[in-house]
Amino acid sequence: MVGRRRVRVLAGVLVFIVLVVLYTRKSEVEQYGEWATEKVVGGGSVLRPNKPVVQEAAAEKTALKGVSRTSYEDMVMPQTTSSAYIAFRATSSAVTATRTPEPTLDSSHQLPPITSDDELVYEIGEGRIDNEEPLISKTSAIHWVKQTEHFPISTTRQLPTGSSKPIPRIQYAGKDAGKADNERLAIIKEAAQHAWNGYRDAAWGMDEVKPISGLYNNPFNGWGATLVDSLDTLWLMNLTSEFNEAVEFVREIDFTTSTRSDIPVFETTIRYLGGLIAAYDISGADAKYRVLLDKAVELAEVLYSAFDTPNRMPQTYYRWKPAFASQPHKAMTRATMAELGSLSLEFTRLAQLTGEPKYYDAIARITDAFGEWQNNTRIPGMWPTTVDASGCAKPGTQVLGGGEAQAQSLQHLVPGGDGQMMEALAPVRGGVVGGGDKVTAVATNADTKQQVEAQAKLDEDELAAKRIIDSSAKVKRQLDDAAKSDSSPIAAEQDAAIENSTRNITTAQEDPRRQVSTWQEPACITQGLASPSKRGIETFTLGGQSDSTYEYLPKMHLLLGGLEAQYEAMYIASAEAVKKDILFRPMTPDNRDILISGTLRVAVNASTGEYFKTLVPEGEHLTCFAGGMFALAGKIFDRPEDVEIGRRLTDGCVWAYESTTTGIMPEVFSAMKCPEHWEEECKWNQTAYWHELDPWEETRTRVITPVAAAKATVMSSSETSSVLAEATTASLNVVQAVQTKVAEGATRVVQKLATSAEDFEDIVVDLKDAPNGLRLAKRQFDSDIAIAEASAPPANPTPAASPSPSTSSQSSSTSNALPTLALNPIYTPKPPLSHQDFVQKKIEDERLPSGMTKIRDRRYILRPEAIESVFYLYRITGEQHWRDVGWKMFTSIQEVTQAGFGNAAIDDVTKMAPELKDTMESFWLAETLKYFYLLFEDPEVTSLDEWVFNTEAHFFRRPKYDFAA
Repeated sequence: MVGRRRVRVLAGVLVFIVLVVLYTRKSEVEQYGEWATEKVVGGGSVLRPNKPVVQEAAAEKTALKGVSRTSYEDMVMPQTTSSAYIAFRATSSAVTATRTPEPTLDSSHQLPPITSDDELVYEIGEGRIDNEEPLISKTSAIHWVKQTEHFPISTTRQLPTGSSKPIPRIQYAGKDAGKADNERLAIIKEAAQHAWNGYRDAAWGMDEVKPISGLYNNPFNGWGATLVDSLDTLWLMNLTSEFNEAVEFVREIDFTTSTRSDIPVFETTIRYLGGLIAAYDISGADAKYRVLLDKAVELAEVLYSAFDTPNRMPQTYYRWKPAFASQPHKAMTRATMAELGSLSLEFTRLAQLTGEPKYYDAIARITDAFGEWQNNTRIPGMWPTTVDASGCAKPGTQVLGGGEAQAQSLQHLVPGGDGQMMEALAPVRGGVVGGGDKVTAVATNADTKQQVEAQAKLDEDELAAKRIIDSSAKVKRQLDDAAKSDSSPIAAEQDAAIENSTRNITTAQEDPRRQVSTWQEPACITQGLASPSKRGIETFTLGGQSDSTYEYLPKMHLLLGGLEAQYEAMYIASAEAVKKDILFRPMTPDNRDILISGTLRVAVNASTGEYFKTLVPEGEHLTCFAGGMFALAGKIFDRPEDVEIGRRLTDGCVWAYESTTTGIMPEVFSAMKCPEHWEEECKWNQTAYWHELDPWEETRTRVITPVAAAKATVMSSSETSSVLAEATTASLNVVQAVQTKVAEGATRVVQKLATSAEDFEDIVVDLKDAPNGLRLAKRQFDSDIAIAEASAPPANPTPAASPSPSTSSQSSSTSNALPTLALNPIYTPKPPLSHQDFVQKKIEDERLPSGMTKIRDRRYILRPEAIESVFYLYRITGEQHWRDVGWKMFTSIQEVTQAGFGNAAIDDVTKMAPELKDTMESFWLAETLKYFYLLFEDPEVTSLDEWVFNTEAHFFRRPKYDFAA
């Protein structure tokens, strides 16, 4: 028996060891293009990322990891007859190491199941998502693979060709034009080196450094946002060794995998794509730095996949993993307007550099869609901050049957497609008429097959998601009503139906409680860009969620050499709408002639369709770019009034900087709006300003004061006699008077409570009904005065039987003691503050600068928009005033934001000593310090007559042209 037991134990141990080996051994890797997954081992398919590493503050630069270099050569690129593109590919082949192209992953290829973060299609993405997790290695990461398009285009819109049209000179060219201020340039350069070295030493290759702790953050996919965003800044400041080191790291960036499951297309385009193109442009398109353009194309191919939708509007948050990307998708029904309309400069410049027109075609369709909608919004000329880009109107009726009718119902108009349907043809390079014709397509039955199948799959997926939601909702309702269901008439009726179905099996009736929802996926009712809500309130602004869409209109005119008249017309329409409904003049103590761009909210009367406009007089730091935009466009389109508006808008932001304790503008504030039109003169009115700070003065001071002249009357037991107790307004005296009268035999208390200056209300409390004590008016319960106690003998004592010896002594000891009654004293609140005291206290408590009525967001996060407009106004006017105010802004920012590893955001610009926040976004180096530097640089360096800046301050070279007379 002992031997058998040992054998069994030994066998169990061996089995356990075998199981442990099977489940812990490293599995083999299965390759799908550049996407690696481990084969089934033990319990199923698993992905094994590297073990997470806890961040440690770095004091030395992190060494470059030996990650294999990637190239975009393995991506399928359409053929083109463009000589520029042929030369581009030839040069790229010579510079980039060749390797065997990896096969394109077909959408029908078997893929591992969709992971948890891919299951739900969320409509509203988030550009910045903080992520402190370490980066994953390429061998264990999932990789993006180019998919076969579900909704390919039939004709590609070409770049406008021909000589650039004459454009007026932008920069001031007088004899008194300023020169470089080398002393201030050196100070600004030192600040940039401090921030760069902090990033290099503590967070090399990550998106951002945390300037206080020395840790890192990866909010933008972990591709080194600060590094790529800062490339042209390094070149501009002659930091050549730092630039070369950063370029070497760029070679190792793998844009086919990410720490995020989605790619924010807008943020990625302006920071990464714009940064790479600008660095290549400003370095002179030198073959030494060809890798910058190569990596730009690699990234652009990933981003271009986001445009594979029925109406070619991009998914602004592109889910790049193959399991999700291989499926057909629509654009968002609630897209942020700026994220949709601010891709044009980067994709157009890439098309110019590579000769590949599909990049320009992608953004031209977006521009056409905005142009078609521009004069049909609630504010003609502008667009609301939220846009329905899906291409489908509200649910209609599904087209029944198949064949041609069904195929037609599943098509979507291509913006700019002359009203024809988009069909599934291979890309064809069409001719250009007059610098760029509209996208056209010819419909054939054979062409519809691929798109119809994709649309059907898209509809099927949406139907499945809808049924899941309906099912979940139904289950929840059933659980909530479980207690009621057995006795309800409906349940009884359903049970009867079930019983009948069991008696007559041939009728085969379905259990009514198991019936599936009759909801059907409706056909897509084709539309262009539209408002997500026909009845909700819409917001129109030049600020957040809208800004760069308007900014890019005049800049695209420059980049295309004036060959596309569309952008000029769209800018003028938007500028006139802004002048009419958005601008306002704030009231300031020194009567400054300044402007602020506000926020307009438009509601609609559902019955009549009438619009109701409400201008919110608030300023945003993001909106400060508008001064530079108006001044630049005024020069380009010969509109002097716009240059003047740009000046006044920029002065408005300078005023906001100069008004606070730190000398820095808050993120969002409200200002005192002048009652007159912004073009009219406005004088400071302190009475009106105080009324804006205390708008409810009349109501606030009319609050009833409980017992203005308190009186208490105590009634005796006799109905014909009463004892009156007079008390002063002091509650303690009142309570003492009540105590005295109660001791004398009082049985009722009458409180006279003041309801106004002359009237009093009697509150009678019978002591018999208040065994636990007398409590006066309810509003007096919060008194902080000690509760007084009163003793009183019973009015008519009732004879009792002789007490027992055990209680005799107790009775005798308490015979002289009287019942205790707890009284709450009368509470007299403090009188309300006078109008003057209230306003002064509010200004002091909220630290409000004169002219501001509220500060909604007190932070400063190192934003560049104000100094951006100051830079434009200096370059356009040549006035020394702008350098003076710019230097004051720089010293104020530097004084309160400098940290150990760079510069940090602050929590409150109105504090004497604001708190530093452990964050430094990439635009501090990419934009803010760059604009400060250019303000004091020689104006001929990066002249506005030779370069155009994207919204992240990246330089794009303009085409050659002759100045207008």
